[in-house]
Amino acid sequence: MLRLGLIGDTQGRYRVDRLLRFVTERFAAVDEIWHVGDWQEEAVLDGLRALDKPLTVVNGNAPDDPRHPMQVRRRLEGLEVGMVHRPPRKGDRWASELDICIHGHTHRWRDEQVGRTRFINVSTPTAAGFSRERTMGILTLDSGSADLERVLVQLPT
Repeated sequence: MLRLGLIGDTQGRYRVDRLLRFVTERFAAVDEIWHVGDWQEEAVLDGLRALDKPLTVVNGNAPDDPRHPMQVRRRLEGLEVGMVHRPPRKGDRWASELDICIHGHTHRWRDEQVGRTRFINVSTPTAAGFSRERTMGILTLDSGSADLERVLVQLPT
């Protein structure tokens, strides 16, 4: 079994220390953290690295940072799992070869099966914007199955 803490699009007006305090608590039991891009402040990634869990990050558009790949693909618990910032276009070959495609960019929660691929977007924990809720997720992978937990984010004051 592998538990992935999914977070992304950490943009907008918020205090990094409050976000990291919340993430530290909610991601305490995850094995890895995956950030789908658009982190606005390097302090966010620094704080996630400080949690001493493997951190996987893909490049987004804010910032566009060439230190991170545009996409990631790994075989985990018998599933082909990929991550990219922008949602793949319909018919995208890369995404169609995946069991799970994790993306961001739209700031909208998504958990949708299209053909063989399950598309997941955990929205944003910081800038509700297009969605009324601030969210992130925990994806549990176990022997070919996947369970997604929606985590509502309430930043401490």
